[in-house]
Amino acid sequence: MQPMQLAILFASQGNNKLLAQKINKVAADIGFKTTLLDLVALELPLFSQALLDQSGIPKTLYPVGKNLQSAQGLAVVSPEYNGGPPPSLVNAIAWVSRLDFEGGWRACFQNKPTMLASASGGPGTRMLCGLRIQLSYLGAHVIGREVSLALTPKPDPDIHKCLEELWLLARSRSNR
Repeated sequence: MQPMQLAILFASQGNNKLLAQKINKVAADIGFKTTLLDLVALELPLFSQALLDQSGIPKTLYPVGKNLQSAQGLAVVSPEYNGGPPPSLVNAIAWVSRLDFEGGWRACFQNKPTMLASASGGPGTRMLCGLRIQLSYLGAHVIGREVSLALTPKPDPDIHKCLEELWLLARSRSNR
């Protein structure tokens, strides 16, 4: 059986990058083929239709889109900024939604089992809720369980259970 391809997007440096790396290690240990996608390092310009018309899509976005398109599952790791996702994540999604390649940009999200994770000053629940709505709207199948690492106090996130749920859902979809 081929290993499931999991794209792990992370939308900030520091604790969320560390959490993404931990998810990457656990996922690899249990049989996923993983790709880490650092949305901050892309340094995407702020999306606007005028900029798109003038300059086109940033070249650094195409490999991200291809990774998302070919992945069988997604993990999105993001802090909560002022009750929502950080600009790096919102901006990247806006740019991805303008990609024009075979299968269309929706193939980056459509029917992908997706797990959410956050390392924030609090539990990150507002951001996780909003992101769940947005990704569901884009066609992702966001699993019910999420990893919420409140930095104060520091609970032990249950990464294994999230990845197992994602794995089972992806396998059941591929057997249809």
